[in-house]
Amino acid sequence: MIIDCSNTLPEFRFDGSFEADPRNSKYVELFGSTWAQWVGMSKGEFYERLHSMPQEEVMTDVYQQLQEKLKFEDFLKLLHDHNVVYHAIHNMDYGRDGSVPPADHDYVAKIMNDNPNQFIGYAGYNPHKGTESLKVVRKAILEQGYKAVVIPPYEHGLTADDRRYYPLYSLCDELGIPIWIHTSINYYNDTSVFIDHPRQLEKPLMDFKNLKIIAGHGGWPWFNDLLALLMKYENLYVDISAFHPKYIAKPNTGWDLFMYYANNLIQDQIVFGSDWVTIGVPLDDVLKEIDNWDLKQEVKEKLLYKNANCLFQLGLDHENM
Repeated sequence: MIIDCSNTLPEFRFDGSFEADPRNSKYVELFGSTWAQWVGMSKGEFYERLHSMPQEEVMTDVYQQLQEKLKFEDFLKLLHDHNVVYHAIHNMDYGRDGSVPPADHDYVAKIMNDNPNQFIGYAGYNPHKGTESLKVVRKAILEQGYKAVVIPPYEHGLTADDRRYYPLYSLCDELGIPIWIHTSINYYNDTSVFIDHPRQLEKPLMDFKNLKIIAGHGGWPWFNDLLALLMKYENLYVDISAFHPKYIAKPNTGWDLFMYYANNLIQDQIVFGSDWVTIGVPLDDVLKEIDNWDLKQEVKEKLLYKNANCLFQLGLDHENM
């Protein structure tokens, strides 16, 4: 049984078009070749096209093929075939100002309603949109079936300990709702690489004693710093999303302490998140590679579903699944 705590929908990622953005160029370099290989294009062919054609043209073609390959019905079957009983939908609210209305949460709510007990909806919050965004989040949690909140501080141009996030933290603390916070490097040329450093999580954890935070993407490459926080705050969790699992298990990749302490001190604070849709690694490959990890069997079960089952209060009974 699998609970994936960090992911999105294929249609959100591959909507049939690619809008060129200079800030995204590094992400295309990082993940583009894996997306291309999904549709039968070799890595060499992808980079040859990327260097001889406009990036927008290359990625539009790849995205359109991926959208066809991952139609919603096929996507659902894939989840069922791999026993992914819950799959996250991060409904992010991007932007560094309040010039547009808060992100729409009705569409994801309908998907969850049409496919009960299959998705964990993460309501997106944008501090630049203030009270209006908070109202959207409150409605999503109390009326639309969302079970968590998601924020990407680097997308907002703020650190996670910025006071403009505090109304959201207060709401999550009050309602007992977990919040996923991007905690890793970003590749935007106009944004500090340190904006999502794990140290930004400590002030909220100190100020909101019951706030449950998931440090998304493992705090890499600063897992050593994140480990200190995990040992101090039992309501802090960590996922391993957006990284190829086979690299996490390799020495000297920045994950060494995670692989060691996951087997003991932080075993109750690790949750599975993959972002396989985003990074272009087939779900089957992700799960096979994690199966090869040198973790105790009981720890693997905690990672893959037990801890998340408790964190999101899903009420799953493995014996009866």
